[in-house]
Amino acid sequence: MTTPPSVAAKYPLVMLVDDSSIDNFVNKKIIERYGFASEVMTFTRARQALRHLLKLNTSEDPIPGILFLDLNMPEIDGFEFLETFNLLSDRVKKNIHIVILTSSINPTDVEICNKYESVITFLHKPLVKNNLDTLEELLIKKKDEQEASGNK
Repeated sequence: MTTPPSVAAKYPLVMLVDDSSIDNFVNKKIIERYGFASEVMTFTRARQALRHLLKLNTSEDPIPGILFLDLNMPEIDGFEFLETFNLLSDRVKKNIHIVILTSSINPTDVEICNKYESVITFLHKPLVKNNLDTLEELLIKKKDEQEASGNK
């Protein structure tokens, strides 16, 4: 199914980082179907995603507003990704909201992820419309709080 023409995308660019190309494909289709983003970029290797984000430190390329991150990946897992992400420039990391999107049911994973300022929520796979609606409400609330405190 395609996105109805009357539905405008809420975010210009979203990034998916998941070692499963099938999960990336399905999640991209859900995001597109419900008009959540104008463009969705996918990475099946966390290292490639980090390289892309590192390039954004010095380029004028668009920065994704939301990054959906899987935790259980080879080479660099989601936790290592988060550690490296924290080393990026403020220009990049202050503009990206990270959403953990994983099949993990370990409560410790939630606790660890909540320690990272860029992580705004923890979702379980699969991504569904209700997740996007909840995420949208969370982002609106976060933006309102920032504006109220004068931190735009």
